Amino acid sequence: MAVSLRGRRGGSSGASIPTASTGDIAFLILIFFMSTSMFAKEKGLKIVLPEAGEGKKIPPENILQVNVNPQGQVMVGTALETPVVVAIPELRELVVKRLAANKDLAIAFRVSRGAPYRVMVDVFDQLKLAKAERISLIHVPLLEEGGGP
Repeated sequence: MAVSLRGRRGGSSGASIPTASTGDIAFLILIFFMSTSMFAKEKGLKIVLPEAGEGKKIPPENILQVNVNPQGQVMVGTALETPVVVAIPELRELVVKRLAANKDLAIAFRVSRGAPYRVMVDVFDQLKLAKAERISLIHVPLLEEGGGP
């Protein structure tokens, strides 16, 4: 005896699932999950920015330039001396000595756009561990690095 899945001959099945409100239900479920889920906050460098005001002129002998080139090398020096390449672990000790010698020392931190991000974070951490409080982040224009406008 064969069983037909179509039900009676010539007739259609009477039971069906209404699909008119499927979009509404999916939208409500989406809103529910969006409102109850926790989104991860991006972690970045914690920097306290000063309020807008008049800038102060700092003498060149009170500025320590810390540069990171595209190869990830850290170069340290003032405007009056040629920069020397320093390993990242040695940077903290060097900055502590310079800060002890000059209480008014400010640090100009310049990072090339092509430099590895990890190197920038490591250098910034070393500056903070050296208790450097006057750190300026210097923007490097793309034209200085040989790029286009």
